[in-house]
Amino acid sequence: MLKFYDIFGHLANVLRKDSVSDFLNLFKKYRGHLVAGYVVTPQTLDLIITENALRCAKFVLEGKEPKLRGMCANPNYMTSLGYFPLHRTAQTFSADMVKILLRHGALANLRTSGERIIEGLLPLHVAIEDTCQHKYLEDNLLADESYRKGYVEYIYKLIHLLCLPEMKIFLDTIRLLAAHTDNVAAELWNYIEHGKIVPAAILLLAAQRRFRKLNGFDTIKNRIDDSILSMIREGCGLQIGKYTKAAKQRKEKELRFYNALFLVRILLKSGEALDAYIQTHSEASSHQEVHGKVSAILQNYDVGPLGKGICVEELKCRPYDCRVPHSVLHGHGDTDFTKATTGSPTLDAKAKKAVRRKPRRGEDLWYARDQFIPIWRSVLSARYITRIIPSYVPKKEFADLQPQTQIQLGLLERRYIFYNPFSASNCRSTRRGFGPDVSTLLKTLKRVM
Repeated sequence: MLKFYDIFGHLANVLRKDSVSDFLNLFKKYRGHLVAGYVVTPQTLDLIITENALRCAKFVLEGKEPKLRGMCANPNYMTSLGYFPLHRTAQTFSADMVKILLRHGALANLRTSGERIIEGLLPLHVAIEDTCQHKYLEDNLLADESYRKGYVEYIYKLIHLLCLPEMKIFLDTIRLLAAHTDNVAAELWNYIEHGKIVPAAILLLAAQRRFRKLNGFDTIKNRIDDSILSMIREGCGLQIGKYTKAAKQRKEKELRFYNALFLVRILLKSGEALDAYIQTHSEASSHQEVHGKVSAILQNYDVGPLGKGICVEELKCRPYDCRVPHSVLHGHGDTDFTKATTGSPTLDAKAKKAVRRKPRRGEDLWYARDQFIPIWRSVLSARYITRIIPSYVPKKEFADLQPQTQIQLGLLERRYIFYNPFSASNCRSTRRGFGPDVSTLLKTLKRVM
């Protein structure tokens, strides 16, 4: 391992160019640094994946080049940190790299293991959890009263956000991994059972084709119905006060199941049309256009929101202030930027002008991904993901920050200090009971059934 890091910088430069000939020259000179026995080291393959060097990945996985002397990479080799190549690929959100690994025998059902990583994660979990950290989702859901209090309004907001073109590379990766993951319906149920609506929505929207083939929608609906009935019977049999802590917790859990049922029924009816729109409209001219189309689809399938719809002006949809790649500025490379990113109306004029040029292969993916997800916060990188103040929050807003609050978007519980855009006069009363909300939700569910 120490030998590998002696040439780490040199290897990284070669992989950024994704040059097989340069890699082979380096391999001939430093074979002992890159190979253990007759297998290319996990560290080498990990760096190839991290740099999204597609040609080099295919080269070492096939191992057909005579100069390799029969040596090749193992697509199911666990790293010293406890994850497998497909986990790292899920983190990079490169659907092309996922396809290469799967084609060469990578297994999508291997789980992370060890003291240096969160145990039991599938590659699918990594992709979903990291997608939950997308800047658009965090900015628009974490500080949303309807999300924090369990109201259903955020479900419509969530669906609209997931249909934005900037989300496409993330949904494409999840769709591909879900197609090769066993018991994907069980993974969805695990999210729903624990009240994880955001990852449930991401998985259901991305992998709905497979769920339909497996009759997964009916299976999940039946399990939710059974859980709600069981809770109602349990509540009737318990002699507990209406305003006790136990009663409040039971009502909260019941409301989460109703919300999940609401989400499932919306996507059951309109999911195929939404997915078709996502796949064919990656170059939408504006977020206004996207939200208009999504709203029209929901209304056409009679599952749209009642009353006031989603107001685009109220959504926070701006990327991180990322540096435009050097190769883009100087016109090097041979591939186009991810259209989902370059078509975004949120890029400033200078960045839009820069991205008209073609970047090097792999660099476009990095730029597209890092605009919306801070890669250092990946579920694969640490046991506990903690973020105090997002780097993009202007200092002038610090004065309005609220006390630390624990919010769960994905698998992990994370602690945030978030900016509250709601004035005291506009906030919902914290003393509002759950009864009116459940009643409103039941009326809405009747409409989409």
